[in-house]
Amino acid sequence: MRRTLSVLVLLVLAALVGANVAASAATQNDSACRQPLTLPYDMGELMAYDACRFDRLDAQVAAMKPASTPTASPSPVTTATAKATSTPSASSSPTASSSPSASSSPTASTGFPSAATTGVRDGTTLTAYSGPATITTAGTVIDGKKITSCLVIKANNVIIRNSLISSGGCYFNVLSDNGNTGLQLVDVEIDGQGNTSGDSAINGGGFTCLRCDLHGTVDGIKAQSDVVVQDSWIHDLTIGDDSHNDGIQSLGTTSLKVLHNRIVMADGATSAVILSTGSASDMRNVQVSGNLLGGGAFTVYGGYEAGRDTLSKISNISVTNNRFTTSVFPRAGAYGPLTSVDSPVVVSGNTWADGTQTGQPVS
Repeated sequence: MRRTLSVLVLLVLAALVGANVAASAATQNDSACRQPLTLPYDMGELMAYDACRFDRLDAQVAAMKPASTPTASPSPVTTATAKATSTPSASSSPTASSSPSASSSPTASTGFPSAATTGVRDGTTLTAYSGPATITTAGTVIDGKKITSCLVIKANNVIIRNSLISSGGCYFNVLSDNGNTGLQLVDVEIDGQGNTSGDSAINGGGFTCLRCDLHGTVDGIKAQSDVVVQDSWIHDLTIGDDSHNDGIQSLGTTSLKVLHNRIVMADGATSAVILSTGSASDMRNVQVSGNLLGGGAFTVYGGYEAGRDTLSKISNISVTNNRFTTSVFPRAGAYGPLTSVDSPVVVSGNTWADGTQTGQPVS
């Protein structure tokens, strides 16, 4: 919700990313992961595929860790208390529930999405959603609702706007399933309520997330093809001993745009944005631009490391004009801001948002 934040500044010691980036003992090959998938995909098959692919992704992330273990110096982390919930009038029903804010410094906050600019618009009175949990009618519009079920979208051109999706029992709070296109989530808050057994707030392809506020889930977004995430705020993910927390993760795409978002992960997460080519899928036409990014082992995994990944799967990936914050770790991520950004991945115009090198290029 867009409400005034009451900010509490905590001093913490930044620590290493822990067991959540350790390699799994049960790494499986690509064909084993793909074998259960049949068209049209259903949610159960995608859940099994994600679980299988996590084994390989964990191993890849662990392999990127340096042999020596650096110790991050103390760095202030700004957190916030729950969003203030305004008192409804006698004639209105309560609006969206409270949610915590992301870690950020005042300097880094300027001009980027926040509680004031994402989620349900001020003055909205939400009413309970009573429609189906699986949407099969093209052009369905859900507006001004509080939704407590997990939504599966199996139709084109569905619009969810100015609504709160709040459920702690979902594997995916929203699944854009069955190859559909044109899903729009606009001014939507997704609150996973700290669910540790789920996966992500949104999973699938063919959708746009505009001015979304995503939190309380293990991952923010699992992006397949034809995905746009813009002017959104992904924060306060649910970090557990075995979780692998990413703001936005893609295991393969032919079109992904991540534009002008705030994605700052707390200590213990893996990345703000991770592109992985360990699967058989291509990683093409990806634009990560104009965002405020921070946290993770490395803050951004750019999709190609020479000698490790398959060059033929990579084309037209750019990580440009982003600002990296030191509010979680002095180097943005525990090990640094960027990794897996070898040519042909294009990296340019990225700068430090704060700290001793404010405004200087990030390399």
